[in-house]
Amino acid sequence: MYGGYLPSPRTRWCTRKLKIEPLEKFIGDDEAVSYVGIRADEDRSGYVSTKPNIKPVFPFKERGLVKADIYRLLEESGIGLPDYYRWRSRSGCFFCFFQRKYEWVKLSEIHPDLFAEAVKYEKEHSDSRIYTWADTESLTDLIKRKDRVIADYEEALKREKKNAPNKPLSEVFADIMDGEDLTMPCLMCNW
Repeated sequence: MYGGYLPSPRTRWCTRKLKIEPLEKFIGDDEAVSYVGIRADEDRSGYVSTKPNIKPVFPFKERGLVKADIYRLLEESGIGLPDYYRWRSRSGCFFCFFQRKYEWVKLSEIHPDLFAEAVKYEKEHSDSRIYTWADTESLTDLIKRKDRVIADYEEALKREKKNAPNKPLSEVFADIMDGEDLTMPCLMCNW
């Protein structure tokens, strides 16, 4: 908690307090190059330090690499797609409030311990406010209708596959996850 609040779309302090400030403190006054993994097909700038000793470099943008290029690089290098992309549309924290409903359901199935930890934060405050990770419902309520969430996801996947039969499955998956709901993804963590 920071300032008495958990991170949310309105008070999104997590990136600054949990990532940027610790990194800048660790670097101190030393010279450093910050390699930022934003692709050419992403319309955002990501983290650019205000400290003159930290130089940002955008190798993917500079080379014009898009999502398909990154997937290809991962496969050709032998690294492959990270395991969490089986059920996540982007990297980030397990409790990120920008996760899609399907991603919360899969987190509950694949990492029930991490899901339970996220649920613990959803509690009533002394002034009767209730914090939830999602704007429309608690994680407990979401899991009660997980079959519907999964069915909606699978139906969207079928529709997308039918509309774009020659796309690689990784792209179809990304399109579905990006279009699943109207919440904007975290601009610091997402792919």
